[in-house]
Amino acid sequence: MRTAYRTRAQAEILDFLKASSGKHFTAAEIWDHFSKEDHPIGTATVYRQLEKFVEDGIVRKYVLGPGECACYAYAEDLGCATHFHCKCERCGRLIHLDCDELQEIRAHLKEHHGFAWDTGKTVFYGICDRCQEGTERKNNEQREGI
Repeated sequence: MRTAYRTRAQAEILDFLKASSGKHFTAAEIWDHFSKEDHPIGTATVYRQLEKFVEDGIVRKYVLGPGECACYAYAEDLGCATHFHCKCERCGRLIHLDCDELQEIRAHLKEHHGFAWDTGKTVFYGICDRCQEGTERKNNEQREGI
């Protein structure tokens, strides 16, 4: 952050995100957490503090699709600027993806086309392995008449 001074709300929101390292939350989920913990923080305060953290590079913001709420994650532990993301269209899980082949494509785009690909904001959409397994299991059960 730019200053050493932190309000109670700033400290609590940041501590929550740090303690939930590797997870992503919408502003509404963060607000809900503090409401349930009997540490209410106003909705506007949550949004304002999250945007400050994003601006300061402490928190990453992801807008995963049209009409979807942004989600936020503590940035220092994720290395999100250097890897890609996959989002399951069924369960909504966001998967961090470190992939050498995609990094080669990134390097190719830069070298041959002068395009700097922002991997931290790149999201691939599809169906995760867990949901695929569930679908396969369900199809097998239907075929077997279970």
